Amino acid sequence: MITQAGVDGDGAPTRERILAAAVELFGRQGYSATSVGEIERAAGLSPRAGGFYRHFPSKRAALEAAVARRVEAAEGARSLVDGALTGDVRTETAALGRAALRIVGADQAVMRIVMREGDNFPELRDDFYERIVQTGHSSTLAWLRHAAERADVDPDAIDLEALATLVLGSIINHCVLATLFGQAAGGLSDERFLAIWTDSTLKLLEADGLLVADTPNREASE
Repeated sequence: MITQAGVDGDGAPTRERILAAAVELFGRQGYSATSVGEIERAAGLSPRAGGFYRHFPSKRAALEAAVARRVEAAEGARSLVDGALTGDVRTETAALGRAALRIVGADQAVMRIVMREGDNFPELRDDFYERIVQTGHSSTLAWLRHAAERADVDPDAIDLEALATLVLGSIINHCVLATLFGQAAGGLSDERFLAIWTDSTLKLLEADGLLVADTPNREASE
């Protein structure tokens, strides 16, 4: 039931209910194939009673708001990465992998829309790429550069940009396949994937001389 304050009986703001419904429907059946009435019904509103338009002037506005909200949430989640930096590469790798899996996994609802509607809305696709995909790659690259500095390795002696793509790309692939097919390749759970990802990433870092044993904790060294 929707109250005059714009909050439903479960305490969720009506605007958020509309956005969640729009994202799910746009991703599942397409933007053009989704009517405002369907969004209203999925959000718990009376179809064609004007509830949608009290919050958004158009379907396009709802789509833009959904992408913008996901971008803001992803940028805010970068604190998960910052909090994982302990000064020990082994500990950081597992923590960063878990944080990345959480961030990328949360992007999948909007990612489905971008994959389906990207050609129709190139500016939204490009914004998603720049502010989520590229930001994630830049964060991974910064972490690898930091690891190289601590290991006293010349960062220019290693193709760290390609390494960042390899490290982060496997997480993206795991999440995207789960989104497209309802399960990851091999039916791998997130925990199983994270375990092998952490072990493999550590081996990659070790092969490039970026894994320093017994690195003192950052707080203890300051």
